[in-house]
Amino acid sequence: MFCPHCGKEVSEGQTFCQHCGLRISEAAQAEPVAPVAGMREKTPWEDREQQGFFGGLFKTLKQVLFSPSDFFKKMPVTGGLTDPLLYGLILGMIGAMFSYFWQITLHGAMQNFMTPEMLAATEYSPFQGASLAVLAVFTPFLIILWLFILAGMLHVFLLMVQGAKAGFEATFRVVAYSESPYLFLVLPFCGGFLAWIWSLVIILIGLQHAHETTGGKAAFAVFLPLFICCGLVIAIAAVFMGALMASFGSIMNP
Repeated sequence: MFCPHCGKEVSEGQTFCQHCGLRISEAAQAEPVAPVAGMREKTPWEDREQQGFFGGLFKTLKQVLFSPSDFFKKMPVTGGLTDPLLYGLILGMIGAMFSYFWQITLHGAMQNFMTPEMLAATEYSPFQGASLAVLAVFTPFLIILWLFILAGMLHVFLLMVQGAKAGFEATFRVVAYSESPYLFLVLPFCGGFLAWIWSLVIILIGLQHAHETTGGKAAFAVFLPLFICCGLVIAIAAVFMGALMASFGSIMNP
């Protein structure tokens, strides 16, 4: 049964809609109203009872990667953080595992071209294995922490331009589903760059549709932090180079 006022699904026999709080008429209770066009609905991942685990995962992955506008236009902006968080964690862990795999594989391949002296200097130690074990344990926590930090930062910048029409949960959902491209870390060398660019595009589109704001405000929230980070890196590099040149000058002119 659907509310005749807001179009959202309500439980059978409800007198008042739990979403908008308005009274549901007897006619609406007797005859379900079809959802209106453009109404937000569960993502396949959040509808795993019907889609199944892998069905929901793959359908969501396909929609986010290749039809992000349609996906985020329909994505609910409420409903809890658990499902989006779990999705982002799964895709983030898949990407991290492939990243670790290629690091180990390429390191082993490079050893074939090393001299005995170089091999001795890079000989495997138990600390390397321990570091991989530590990464495997802490990676899920780092992914979760990163999702919340990034969502919080983007939401603050959206608030600055009055573009956050929905709550923090909407921003977090966009960030969590934007982990989809990190599946491309299966590709060595270019996979990381491809995933990063694709993820930025998805976040930009997602913020625009989830908050029903303008593309300019969404772009402000996405790109201003990048410009700030780049500016900080350039400033630090300039200070370092200045100090380095000054030290060389003092050596050359005692």
